[in-house]
Amino acid sequence: MRRGIKMGAVFLALLVAGCAGVQKTEVESSRQVRLAMADQLAQRGDWAGAFQIVDGLTREDPTDATALLFRAKVLRKQAMTAESEADLRRVLQLEPRFAEAHSELGVLCEHAARPQEAMERHQEAQRLSPADPRYLNNLGFAMVIRGRAKDAIPLLEEALRAEPGSARLRNNMGFAMASTGDFGRAAEQFRLGGTPLQATINLGFAYERSGNLAQAYPLYLQAVRLDPADARARSNLEHVAREMGRELPPELAVGAPGAGEKGGG
Repeated sequence: MRRGIKMGAVFLALLVAGCAGVQKTEVESSRQVRLAMADQLAQRGDWAGAFQIVDGLTREDPTDATALLFRAKVLRKQAMTAESEADLRRVLQLEPRFAEAHSELGVLCEHAARPQEAMERHQEAQRLSPADPRYLNNLGFAMVIRGRAKDAIPLLEEALRAEPGSARLRNNMGFAMASTGDFGRAAEQFRLGGTPLQATINLGFAYERSGNLAQAYPLYLQAVRLDPADARARSNLEHVAREMGRELPPELAVGAPGAGEKGGG
């Protein structure tokens, strides 16, 4: 009789443990669904909606590093950088080897004009996940803007082997190549990385960054003629024209008929 009671108690304990396991799985599944919903909202640019979901998830479980990282990203997108940084540092306390958190903190430090820590974070993210094209790209671009384009190109090449169709990578590679003086290959990368209008503006900007306004001017002029309503093309053209002391062609001058108006249907 006592053996029967003992076995019954063991069975009951296993049953309770099994129920707890099912409940835990259901909770985790529900959290994953909510994270997916937040991701969909973020992709649509609904940062307030995405924040409402991930904020709820982090309040329910402050140790969920994935939800905390997501909330940090949403906060940064809403220009709440101090709060975003606090979340990221909390994530790294919980999971010091979380490559994506290092990368996101690196991006935030770039925006906050803290270049040394930004570089360290980009390097750590790439060290922790060496084949991830996101971290290769971020580290490569960080090198380009610090005048280390030659060091950046192998990293960007490796990233492009993983994601050859990435417009972001193509454009960053274009700027890297332009920084080494190879404008021919830069033009090809820009062509692969966007529309003819975007490629023309980017090549013009690459020449402008190098100090070659004489080459930038006709490219911006071409871009404005491709799309007279494109604000970036017109702004860049006007800036370079002022720097060079040149007048805009009469048909593109402010107030000219059709200037700044997009034609076609």
